[in-house]
Amino acid sequence: MNKKLVALCMVLVLIFGVGIGAYAATDIRLFVHGKQVNADIQIVNGLSYVPLRTVSEALGADVNWDESKRTINIKNTKTYEVETTIWSGSLLMKISKITLDTAYENSKTKNPINAIIFDVSIENTTYSTLEWSPTKGSIRLNYDNFIEISNPVNYSDDLNGSFSLQTVKKGKIVVPVNMNLDDIKTIDFVLEGSTDGSKYNPVQAMPIKLK
Repeated sequence: MNKKLVALCMVLVLIFGVGIGAYAATDIRLFVHGKQVNADIQIVNGLSYVPLRTVSEALGADVNWDESKRTINIKNTKTYEVETTIWSGSLLMKISKITLDTAYENSKTKNPINAIIFDVSIENTTYSTLEWSPTKGSIRLNYDNFIEISNPVNYSDDLNGSFSLQTVKKGKIVVPVNMNLDDIKTIDFVLEGSTDGSKYNPVQAMPIKLK
């Protein structure tokens, strides 16, 4: 998203540059990534103004108006459908979707956050009751960048606790990150294993590649 914001700034600078000294011009055109975009360009005091929605959507961002707050939200979201299973003893966590969101919000966020969101389902497949806290571990990005899931705030759904036979918990694991989401290519879960009170079950997981 940072690259796209830089591109947006470059587009605006180019437009402003054309506007200066061309107050009466009517043939100014807007190009984003080399493609012409139809836009209602207005010239005011020697500067060219482009509708925010037009430029944002041309860069792949979503633009939404919040009537209650009277604010405009602009964010870039990518969604990946995946089929990944993480095991810890008889517990299995299935990940069905990964979303990269530059302005994620839920009931726990005060302001939009840059985050990775995992849609998961956790199930106990045997009679043993196990304790597990999948939202208290870490993820590893691109094999070398470790991010704590719940630091400083746990934005995830309530997925921790006791799992008896056929207990199923579904929800979202939300991980705030301070990096360009476009740069994320692989994700690993680094979690402590589940326990029955006497022993820990190691976690078995493979890296998730985003394509």
